Amino acid sequence: MKASVASLYQAVELYQEIPPLLIGERCNPNGSKAFKEALLAEDWDACLKVALDQEARGAQVLDLCVAYAGRNEAADMVQLAKLFAGSCKSPLMFDSTSPDTLELVLPLYPGRAIINSINLEDGGANLDRICRLAKKYGAAVVALTINLEGMALTCEKKLAVAKDIYALAVEKHGLRPQDILFDLLTFTVGSGDESMRDAAIETLKAIRRVNQELPGVGFTLGVSNISFGLRPAARKVLNSIFLHEAVDAGLNTAIVDAAKVLPYASISEEDRKVSTDLLFNRHPDALMTFIDHFEQVVEEDDSVDADKLKPEEILHQKILKGDKEGLEDLLTALRGRWQPLDIINNLLVPAMREVGELFGRGELLLPFVLQSAEAMKQSVALLEPYMEKLEDEGKTSILLATVAGDVHDIGKNLVDIILTNNGYKVYNIGIKVSAEEIISKAKELQVDVVGLSGLLVKSALLMKDNLHQFKSAGLTQPVLLGGAALTTKFVAVDCVPNYHQQVIYCADAFAGLKAIREFESGTLISTQWQESGVNKNRPSPQHEVLDRSFEPPSVPFVGRKLVADIDGEKIFSYLNEAALFRGRWGYRRGKMSKEDYAQLNEKTVRPLFQRLKDEALNEGWLQPQVTYGYFDCVSEGDQLLIASDSGTKVFSFPRQSSAPGLCIADYFRTASEGGDKVGFFVVTIGDQLALRTKELYEADSYHDYLMIHGLGVELTDALAEYWHEQMRVEMGIQQERGSMEAYVAQGYQGSRYGFGYPACPDMSAHQPLFELLKPEEMGVSLTESFEMVPEMSTSAIVAHHPQAKYFAI
Repeated sequence: MKASVASLYQAVELYQEIPPLLIGERCNPNGSKAFKEALLAEDWDACLKVALDQEARGAQVLDLCVAYAGRNEAADMVQLAKLFAGSCKSPLMFDSTSPDTLELVLPLYPGRAIINSINLEDGGANLDRICRLAKKYGAAVVALTINLEGMALTCEKKLAVAKDIYALAVEKHGLRPQDILFDLLTFTVGSGDESMRDAAIETLKAIRRVNQELPGVGFTLGVSNISFGLRPAARKVLNSIFLHEAVDAGLNTAIVDAAKVLPYASISEEDRKVSTDLLFNRHPDALMTFIDHFEQVVEEDDSVDADKLKPEEILHQKILKGDKEGLEDLLTALRGRWQPLDIINNLLVPAMREVGELFGRGELLLPFVLQSAEAMKQSVALLEPYMEKLEDEGKTSILLATVAGDVHDIGKNLVDIILTNNGYKVYNIGIKVSAEEIISKAKELQVDVVGLSGLLVKSALLMKDNLHQFKSAGLTQPVLLGGAALTTKFVAVDCVPNYHQQVIYCADAFAGLKAIREFESGTLISTQWQESGVNKNRPSPQHEVLDRSFEPPSVPFVGRKLVADIDGEKIFSYLNEAALFRGRWGYRRGKMSKEDYAQLNEKTVRPLFQRLKDEALNEGWLQPQVTYGYFDCVSEGDQLLIASDSGTKVFSFPRQSSAPGLCIADYFRTASEGGDKVGFFVVTIGDQLALRTKELYEADSYHDYLMIHGLGVELTDALAEYWHEQMRVEMGIQQERGSMEAYVAQGYQGSRYGFGYPACPDMSAHQPLFELLKPEEMGVSLTESFEMVPEMSTSAIVAHHPQAKYFAI
């Protein structure tokens, strides 16, 4: 099982396919003046802004430290953990060496956190307490190589301390090796201290040694420690190069300010040389040479006089910026100098390739990529009348399909947009496509590559089966696989052996583009996986002890109800704008300054949101409806038995194989305990949004297509959150809050678990659920894979138990 951490909104793998995982370091009063001032003033919104700014700049996990002289660490950590949990998409790392603080905050967090940190500074007393908490709450841990002698400076001492910690954490407390992130510590090479000249060398050596001798563990580093004491501009370069070297040595995660990490390729040869000379202590004057070099660096003026640009350069810039204004006149001028086909192949396609490269480096946001694609599409349409035939012969061709039983097409369509506008021929044959039809079309069209998409766990299993059929039918094309339920390991271990050609896992549309380019260059190879060497002899997991003294709440009725008169404005009040703007829409800060990002929000994101909100409320494509109910139930092992007019319905739930061994059925009372009450709901915002997005996609309005689709997904979740609150109010376990902001501030008792999500992944549970709630009466049906249609619908089981929390299997 891959090691992951999770927030309320998403899971994040600790071991990224392209490392490192970036852990934001700014929510720390000892490292950020802004955070310190906000903490001391108890300006919690300002503290949250520091977190969200890091998330927007690319942090995938947020380190939260509140230890400061004169403050109550436990109270501050609880306050901010609750706030961050509801507002931040990124999972949290609780940075505290206090077991008492961790014992308070871990039960409150609706996800899987990292604990930072454990060490042997006191001989192991705190380590024992914190490891027990990590085991109980399923947290990962950062382990610092510190013992009674202090911080380990050399590779050999770092390795020895790491082995001692491993023996306690894994062999005594039963933590998984992959849930330990060793911080082997690094110290500044910028102080002039002779004893620290080899600090970087010793750290890099230690990562390699620990990786060899303790297989399966991970690594993290406070990267910026390497450059402490140097000028900011010099630190940025040195930190980035040290991070590059550490990743090459085996570093999995890095505690950094993501905004201050430079792409290695963007660093000049001169900067690289003086930096690596310093890091690897290559000559006695390495430090002074480094300092002198950065004293002389002058920022280059990269401003461009647009009036002096050639038409070819102007077209290039228009594609990069997604600017469609004046394209017709510009292309008319260019046709006097170029053949139309040459404009496409030599000007437009290279510009779109640069768009992809900018996106891959985090320098261009997805909404702007789609605007570039729209400009590309319009340019080609303007050139087509002047060509005898838009020549497809010789182009690499790709067949795209969403597999049978799966109605989701947003991922597949994004792949179509990116590939088409990079000059490839794409045959997009739709959703719910059988293996037989894919085989038939692949042969008929004689495509070069086949791409399969699917959102569901069942879709991933179907892809595996499809590959058997492709092989039997004699297909010879490489197959690209993409979708939320897929992992590198699943594709490499379960899919690759089923087919005689290359099978490639593509995490997103740009991974698909990369795979096509590798196909063209002859370097495409099947996705591979190497086991991490997890200790298979670790102790059996200890299951969490749940309070069995709780009483079932009173419910207003037993059975089901349909509610159709729901105010759309109310749904918008529960919408998570952070998840929408940065997650669904992709408006992340990236490498923008704070001022530029604020301007982007004010001038672009907010007006867009208001426009689409007005459309949703005034044009009728938001049609919220709910069917829900309460039922008598009893828990039996891993099953929940539901009494209904049509007989007993059985819901089976998986149990965690590792600590704390959770299962949804545990949150309900058994028959001997007197039975219990359970809630269910199905919500939908209707089918009009799907029709609207279809129109936009077919009209090549890629930007609005993604924006409206993303808004629909978040509105569906907002409706689910709103109705979950209504049910908690009806059960008497909560006062009505009235908005997402109020929920974030106060939290709530109990949890809702969506079918198809980590704690209850079996979509076939929708069958008994539909028998109980009859959502067909509001236009919701099931596919043969038990997926709900319309797409913008979701379901949940509602647990009222005070200890109920989100978890993954």
